[in-house]
Amino acid sequence: MSTPIAIHQRSYETEAFDEGDGTMRIVGRLVDTKPEGLGLADGEPIVIHDMTIELIVDGETFQIRDVRPVMDVHPYGQCTNILDAYRQLVGESIARGYSRKVKELFGGPNGCSHVGALLIALGPVAIQASWGMARLGADPADWSQVEFDPEDAERQLRLNENTCHVWNSDGSQIALLRKGEKPVRPTWETDRLVKLGLIDQPVEGRSD
Repeated sequence: MSTPIAIHQRSYETEAFDEGDGTMRIVGRLVDTKPEGLGLADGEPIVIHDMTIELIVDGETFQIRDVRPVMDVHPYGQCTNILDAYRQLVGESIARGYSRKVKELFGGPNGCSHVGALLIALGPVAIQASWGMARLGADPADWSQVEFDPEDAERQLRLNENTCHVWNSDGSQIALLRKGEKPVRPTWETDRLVKLGLIDQPVEGRSD
């Protein structure tokens, strides 16, 4: 059997930052590389796309306040002509319905397929970043002691319901939230709190 030859590599790099004014800056970069250089004479790897997007997102409402797309490497001079169109995302939510909205606004000839893919990848990053932003600077001991606020239940319902099989609308996690109760902790959270001696090893299926 012959050794497989890499013919295409795509990488996504995403980061999120607390801007200190109630907003998050969500940054994504997409790079497409042809390891074999597309058969060009030197055979050296060649980057065919290198694109970056910054989104400024309200940390409470998830409303997009600003969109900043950049194409550092692109195939054609006309590629950058579409960049201003992405301003249409200003005012939209990056939470519910975001991926559908990106496809609706910029699908097919209305946008760049690579920018679209990167934008969609940034949606979950914003949601994950919001949890970190909410806990930034908090006392670690609060994880074991803080009371579960009904507003937290509403927020988690809004962000998580039907996003995956664990958060199925008919599942146990959503059932707890609907009762205003704290859902089962993530495994990584439980393991860290047990290690720090802030909680005892929980009984299977319990949230505390």
